[in-house]
Amino acid sequence: MNLENEIQVSEQFVQWLNQKIDGLQIKPDDRFRLAAGCLDIALEHQKSIVLLTVHHLYGSAASLVRLIFEAYVRGIWLLYCASDEQLDQFKNDKLDKRFYELLEDIEKHEAFKVGTLSYVKEKSWKIMNSLTHSGFYQVTRRNKVGEIAPDYTNEEIIDALQTANSFAILTAIAIADMAHNERLAKEVFEKGMDYFNIEPSQDAHARKSGSD
Repeated sequence: MNLENEIQVSEQFVQWLNQKIDGLQIKPDDRFRLAAGCLDIALEHQKSIVLLTVHHLYGSAASLVRLIFEAYVRGIWLLYCASDEQLDQFKNDKLDKRFYELLEDIEKHEAFKVGTLSYVKEKSWKIMNSLTHSGFYQVTRRNKVGEIAPDYTNEEIIDALQTANSFAILTAIAIADMAHNERLAKEVFEKGMDYFNIEPSQDAHARKSGSD
């Protein structure tokens, strides 16, 4: 897919998700509200990545890739893993958990034991950090011959969009599960499979959705 097509598809995907997620009702307790807050941030980062890309602000878009990953992971951890004590710590911004520990906790859960999230961290964390914190990977893409200006390849921009859309799919499924809307979770999952041209296996939804 070329960049223009990927941007168009991403914009349509943002609108589609908005229509599906808006108005869903979830349990109004601390666990669900904190988790939903993180997941809502993840969806906002996805929208921002798409919007920034539309306006050719590729460096800023790329810098949000790590943030959407982190927001999703924290939301899932709060939803499935946090103890009541840890929820209280989080509410006071005193949670003593490293990011890799959140992943370890999450991947003890049946729906995440395949290890996809830790694989993403292992393969992409250094690049994500560099993009977010203006490291070499980010800075070197501001250097063209004879001038300082953005110099990102179409493949790099498409990768940022597809990563954002991937986490938006996972996030929307988690939100649908929180709302006990299995029909919507399945619909979002199928939308994701169609986006990546993947033929889902019979038990794939159960593994991806995060539902028991």
